[in-house]
Amino acid sequence: MGQRDDDKLVRQLSLVAFLMAQQRPVTAEEIHEAVEGYGGMSEQAFLRRFYSDRSELEGVGLKLAVERPSDDPFQGDLYAMPPENYYLPPIEFDEAELSALHTSLYLLEGQFAYAEPLRLALQHLTLGRPSPLDDHAARTVAVNLLGSRHTAAVSSHLIKVESAISRRKTIRFRYYSIGRDDLGDREVDPYSLLYMAGNWYLVGFAHDREDLRCFRLSRIQGRITFKTRAEHDFPPPREVDLSRYRDRAPWQLADPVGTAVIEVSPTIAWWVDQMFGAQGEIEGRPDGSAVFRTEYGGERELISWVLGLGAEAAVVEPPGLRDAAIAALEQLRTRHSTMPKRRAKALPRIAESVAADEASDDPSERVVPVERISRLLALMTRLLAACGRSYEAEVPCAELRAELNLTQDALEEDLTLLNLINFGGGCYALFAQVEDGEVVVQKEVYGDQFSRPARLSPLEAKALLWALDFVGGRLPLVGEESLASARRKVEDAVGKESSTGVELGTVQTASETVGAVLARAVREDQVLEIDYWNESRGEVTTRTIEPHMLMNARDAWYLVAHCRRAGEQRTFRLDRIRGATALGETFTRRPEVPAVPYQPWGPASPTGPHAHIARVWCSPAVARWLAEEHPSVERFSDGSIIAEIPYASQEWLVQEITKHRGEAVLYAPEDLRPAVAGSAERILGRYATAAAGR
Repeated sequence: MGQRDDDKLVRQLSLVAFLMAQQRPVTAEEIHEAVEGYGGMSEQAFLRRFYSDRSELEGVGLKLAVERPSDDPFQGDLYAMPPENYYLPPIEFDEAELSALHTSLYLLEGQFAYAEPLRLALQHLTLGRPSPLDDHAARTVAVNLLGSRHTAAVSSHLIKVESAISRRKTIRFRYYSIGRDDLGDREVDPYSLLYMAGNWYLVGFAHDREDLRCFRLSRIQGRITFKTRAEHDFPPPREVDLSRYRDRAPWQLADPVGTAVIEVSPTIAWWVDQMFGAQGEIEGRPDGSAVFRTEYGGERELISWVLGLGAEAAVVEPPGLRDAAIAALEQLRTRHSTMPKRRAKALPRIAESVAADEASDDPSERVVPVERISRLLALMTRLLAACGRSYEAEVPCAELRAELNLTQDALEEDLTLLNLINFGGGCYALFAQVEDGEVVVQKEVYGDQFSRPARLSPLEAKALLWALDFVGGRLPLVGEESLASARRKVEDAVGKESSTGVELGTVQTASETVGAVLARAVREDQVLEIDYWNESRGEVTTRTIEPHMLMNARDAWYLVAHCRRAGEQRTFRLDRIRGATALGETFTRRPEVPAVPYQPWGPASPTGPHAHIARVWCSPAVARWLAEEHPSVERFSDGSIIAEIPYASQEWLVQEITKHRGEAVLYAPEDLRPAVAGSAERILGRYATAAAGR
């Protein structure tokens, strides 16, 4: 943050302080003369910066009231900051709702693109209330939302896109289209943000295609810029149906080309119905098997899904799709029956990088970040509230740093700026300095007017509502009514215009009945008996488990537990649990079952065993997609690569290789190659048996 930005911050907050202190409408001339930062400017320079400051303050949620006297045609506009335009309407949360709000922050800390606005919003809402972060629910749930390609650049893109959506600004950017392997310029009217499976997407009207399109933010290269300096570039969009992206299976994102008929075994028929029944029709058979019919537009995606189910599923129709699946399996078997030879010339290894979002060179786009202004307001309110009715208070620096997520240097810099607010206008609010690890604050003449929280900025309101939507709609916990009621109160206070503009993809979790049993068992330390489908082994087994923690990883939920049959920790995916029964027995939590971040290949802990690494050759047909998820260690002139894929389970690795239709070939470990070939052989046997039966 440079000196120029500091000056702007002081000027904008001094303007607010001056208007709050006057408690009457004032003229532009009075503002020019009295407010710190405007003195010495020419009239034109003052008007230009004054209107710019007004616009930025509105972005923080503080809107100046403007009135024009009717009795004097020569009198200019009068400006004021009515209390209702500054103060956040009081919200009375009960303890359960307050706990739900803090649990949201606890779960999303470090996993949420809008973590800082969310933290500031909760500071405003819960001022003076204790933080119940020792809540048992928070300690038995963990969230891992961000995909492997989430970077600082993606977070920067999010803020820019969110601003463009709210301001209806057309944006321009360079975009890598992975399907066409093409990098080109895009011009888009942004309508909404979409979160799915750990990735963020922009949905908007693409000018080059003259149609609605979806763009993955991690594939935007360089910076995003506004097309014009106009206030708005396009009219409010009509109701946009995002179900095409949000509610459809991966093979349904493209325009449909036909209907596939897929036979599924009794082992997984229930699971297909539970997870994909809305994307097709399922017809059960007396033996427990079923026929699943689904429209598809992406042949590659559909075949990959079916092959990933192993011998539990087979394509029946159309014949072309069935032949493509069989050809993929034959290629998979052949390529893993002998060691493949590298025929393409290896290229020099290059470091993989993601283009950072550069700062805009256009001065018209340089604005003080909303979070910085909101943070200063939150800090000022926090310090003045600590004074209460006295004129002085001491607040531990460590407490403020924890509440606002600040370093000591940043805290002291913020205090310096607060001390400068309206220094020249005489409307002092406070004076604060650090002494022996504490902030000593003295309340000045106008301090009482800032001891109540300011309104939430639009970004803070959106961050809070989005977090409540995410946690409330996805946590498999009992007690979601507290989150729902807290959300209603927040929306009533901030206004329905603070709609989040963010859509959530489908989450993969257990059925409602099973989820309720699991949530209660985790919270109350109850022993469970579960029927679990092991996808990689293709069997349903009954386990007695001690459930310790629920974990979210990229839109799927997992249960970390001690499995009594295995005698050690196991992780179970919730949507694979067919049934769960509490046995009426409680257990003592085991310290050897750690709460570790969960990845698709298994648990990863700094103190525990690391995942193994497989070296996989990827043909040009799949190289781009696999390189996006995994580091590539060698590249070849034909577009193929060697990728490194971590795995903890051999069965999982075989299943993962099988999904890629023979276009991914296991190089190492060599002793697992026969297992991949054997998997292809078993699935081909399923197709042969089905053909003979028909």
